[in-house]
Amino acid sequence: MQEALAQYLRFLKAERNMSPETLRAYQNDLGDFVGFCSRAGITQPEGVDHKLLRRYLSNQQTRGYSKSTIARRSSAIRGFFRFLVQRDLLDVDPAAALSPPHKERRLPRVLRLEEIDGAEGMQNLHVYRTSLRDMAIVELLYATGMRVAELAGLDSEDVDFERGEVRVLGKGRKERLIPMHEAAQQLLANYIRKERPILQGNAAEGETEGNPLFLSVKGGRLSDRGVRRVIERFFRGLEGGKRISPHTLRHTFATHLLQGGADLRTVQELLGHVDLSTTQIYTHLSKGQLKEVFFQTHPRA
Repeated sequence: MQEALAQYLRFLKAERNMSPETLRAYQNDLGDFVGFCSRAGITQPEGVDHKLLRRYLSNQQTRGYSKSTIARRSSAIRGFFRFLVQRDLLDVDPAAALSPPHKERRLPRVLRLEEIDGAEGMQNLHVYRTSLRDMAIVELLYATGMRVAELAGLDSEDVDFERGEVRVLGKGRKERLIPMHEAAQQLLANYIRKERPILQGNAAEGETEGNPLFLSVKGGRLSDRGVRRVIERFFRGLEGGKRISPHTLRHTFATHLLQGGADLRTVQELLGHVDLSTTQIYTHLSKGQLKEVFFQTHPRA
């Protein structure tokens, strides 16, 4: 079973161009399943049947995992066995009829513009050693809606100030160009001119590969986790105790565009979504906000 899993992960990396973060998620989810099979005395894919798969999903519920986690693991299992059948490593797909639980559809959290402008990080910039970098990161995430891995993967040459756009390498290594407004360009230019050279000077000789746009205090490329820490710190103390992540800014970007009159197809392209249905959640969010405003403001509500 372990060897079959290793082959599948190699396939996802080489042929599906999955990011290291996504690969780790697949490895963790399928590793949990393989561990369950091992405890049940099953060490070969041929020993897995539909009944065992249902027992596994039931076990996940008993252990208290959320519906979204169980649905994700069910999807990973289906992909795994589909791969084995397609590669003639297995005759029958035991997961073909596996139906996962319906995922909990939660509306993503969205910030108000005044929450971004009035964030604690914006009010106390002198506290942070990398304030210009942090400001540029926050504004660029909100200005473009890019994913955290996309931002961390940016190189200096990906930014075109003359055209006012940034080149992003998204999922499946697909490129897209996203326009930047003037405020984002100004903050980014300030960071590049005043602070980036200082951070770059902290790097040991030959330690930094490529020409990363955003640097850590040690001069290397700022990691996904580093970006997340920047955002959490920047919005620390936000009213209501909201925990803000880079994805919150991505949700906010999309929702504010739709509320401002942008069409769904444009937002889909900017976000890099393959399927329009993925983008449509933001229309549900806008409707939810309209309903909230209605009940707050209508005299009969």
